[in-house]
Amino acid sequence: KVISLFTHKGELILDPFVGSGTTLVAAQDLDRNAVGFDLQEKYVNLCRERVRATNLFTTSKQIAIQEDAKHIPEYLRPSSVSHIWTSPPYDNLLNRKRKNKSRRDRDNGQIGKVEQYSQDPRDLGTMSIEEYTKNMGDIFEALLPILKPKGHCVINVPDMWWENQRITIHINIVEEMRRRGYELRNI
Repeated sequence: KVISLFTHKGELILDPFVGSGTTLVAAQDLDRNAVGFDLQEKYVNLCRERVRATNLFTTSKQIAIQEDAKHIPEYLRPSSVSHIWTSPPYDNLLNRKRKNKSRRDRDNGQIGKVEQYSQDPRDLGTMSIEEYTKNMGDIFEALLPILKPKGHCVINVPDMWWENQRITIHINIVEEMRRRGYELRNI
């Protein structure tokens, strides 16, 4: 829905944290061009497999590149992207032991486990909320020149609980994006 709302066929979509490639598959389904970047080779490979498996009747291209999001402007021309759409790593959300939040007494195999996307120090998922917010700001400030005038940027982030405190990631991101030149249109 987000891609069809903000783009037209043939336009270019950017996902700076492409992960398993859901954005690229959706772009392909809607005949949009898309490029996605990710630090992790295993996710880029998975993304490429998913795109190859569904590429049937479109004329658009979807490309996954293994690269740090901070380097994206080296790959794309100014004002070339119609829409930035991503679900980035969420602060250090995964860097903690899983708890059973269900009222039922069950072990789904995840209780007590810590699942990081990676231990790469560049991975946003390893950072404190302060580092995370600043790095997101740095990345998106660098992406602003490649976004077309009147282009849109949509970032999907959850809030979380950490040590009995609500961490409002979306507020941090909104405030940081405003400081970096973006205009808030909706949450």
